[in-house]
Amino acid sequence: MNKIKFIYVFSFLIIVLSGCTTKTLPAYKIYNLDTNNKCCSYNYKKKNINIKIIEPITAKSLNSTAIYYSSEKYKLQTYKLSKWSDYPTKMLLTVLSSKLDNLNIYNNVMTSNIYAHANYILQSKLIEFKQVINNNNSNIILKMKFYLISSTNQSDITSKTFTYKIDTKKIDAKSSVIAFNSAVDLLINDLSSWLYKNTKEEK
Repeated sequence: MNKIKFIYVFSFLIIVLSGCTTKTLPAYKIYNLDTNNKCCSYNYKKKNINIKIIEPITAKSLNSTAIYYSSEKYKLQTYKLSKWSDYPTKMLLTVLSSKLDNLNIYNNVMTSNIYAHANYILQSKLIEFKQVINNNNSNIILKMKFYLISSTNQSDITSKTFTYKIDTKKIDAKSSVIAFNSAVDLLINDLSSWLYKNTKEEK
């Protein structure tokens, strides 16, 4: 009798465990930073200048594929089933270099992977990149500081900090991503204008 009971219990456990191993877990929703093609355009005269954009630096805690939100001061949390397609610094480098190049206001816009002479180097620091939840409302914060350095005179440095705070329609990962993309549109618009005013062709 005990032997029959043992077989029954053993069979039951096998069925339960096999069910657990074949259970399909929810898939991650993967998001990317992108820009609106109409976010900015200029009729400026094209400058014979090469600009090299270096990947932004940031705190180790921010450079993750996790989508962060904060509902308490000093505390960061992440959305469990949503994430970025890449690190924020790499996504920002791709978006900024691509869009500035598409504006066609410089001879060349390069990244640090291109070994060619550049008249200016654009370095930056990602300071804030998160969603802030307060009661039933939330917003995202994108804050970056840029340093424009002349290759001919490296002591000639111009810097500017750009900060954007945009409300989200809902308190979820997708709404956060949409707001971040809107912030990137604004950043590219303001950054391209600032760069153009602070770059000069070599004589």
